[in-house]
Amino acid sequence: MTLFGNINILSAASILAGSALLAGLVAWIVMLLVDRVLRKRIAGDEVRWEQMNRPVVMVAAALAVYFVAPAVEGFKPVWVDILAHAMAIVAMVGIGWLALTVTDVAGEVLSRGWDIDKQDNRRERAMLTKFRVMRRVWIALVAVCTVGAVLMTFPAIRSLGAGMLASAGVAGLVLGIALRPTLETLLASVQVALTEPISIDDVVIVEGEWGRIEEIRPTYVVVRIWDDRRLIVPLTYFISKPFQNWTRNRADITGVVTLQVDFRTPVDEVRDYLGSFIEKDEDFDGRFWNVQITEAEDRAMTLRVLCTAADASKAWNLRCRVREQLIGWMQREHPDCLPRLRAELPGSKAGGD
Repeated sequence: MTLFGNINILSAASILAGSALLAGLVAWIVMLLVDRVLRKRIAGDEVRWEQMNRPVVMVAAALAVYFVAPAVEGFKPVWVDILAHAMAIVAMVGIGWLALTVTDVAGEVLSRGWDIDKQDNRRERAMLTKFRVMRRVWIALVAVCTVGAVLMTFPAIRSLGAGMLASAGVAGLVLGIALRPTLETLLASVQVALTEPISIDDVVIVEGEWGRIEEIRPTYVVVRIWDDRRLIVPLTYFISKPFQNWTRNRADITGVVTLQVDFRTPVDEVRDYLGSFIEKDEDFDGRFWNVQITEAEDRAMTLRVLCTAADASKAWNLRCRVREQLIGWMQREHPDCLPRLRAELPGSKAGGD
């Protein structure tokens, strides 16, 4: 016995449309109340809670038609089956949409505590990297599950799947070989998110190029080189090959400057001048600096200057200024201490220039 009596097709359609509108309205009102509670409890005025409203309304309306349609006698049974099938597909798509939307909202809520702009932002960058990588994996998983669920609603595809079950071993082996690069990349994405060899905005040296991690995609990583070029590197590269990460645990770094100078260079004076200059530099973080002779060859000796900075960019600028200041000071104060070629002419005293 049906809930509604014998009615014409127009009335049946009106009942179904009214059911969908009523269910959608109720879902929308409920989501408004949830939105108000969430904004009050989580203080998320900047979070777009309302983006969850549309998939919830879509699922509620589809389910309402799905359950009401069999109770309406105005449609032929075949039409009821087609309509119920269509609404089941709409509900599945809406649930997948809702799962992705909830993920985005959760990301906005969590990112409120991630201050990427602060100086020591290692933890924030790591969390952002984890979320972005896992979000892309989650999107792929939801998309595959949603498409699979929709396809399984068609009887022909279900029977085809049952018929192929006997050869699933061979088919799985062939499919595994064919999808090996994709599976490796997917596993690399998860491994990057969990082990954190790289994070967004990390300073790295890859293939001899110095740059920052700009994007981490499901299959590749974009490295922004210092001259604004972009180096596209496969994601599996950071799992299988060695590379330098200057900000793996901390952003601060030690800069190195080397100068070739003459043996007559007064190292103590160089050290005194460097101390008066570097301790006033805005990019020096105050941790450590020194000057040492690291090499003594037949024609010159090598001065090595170490100086620390808060991050790689400041260390680069500090190194450039130290180099410029030392060369300028030596040109003014000790021009005879710059590297020179010594030669002994016939008839001259040994050791002459």
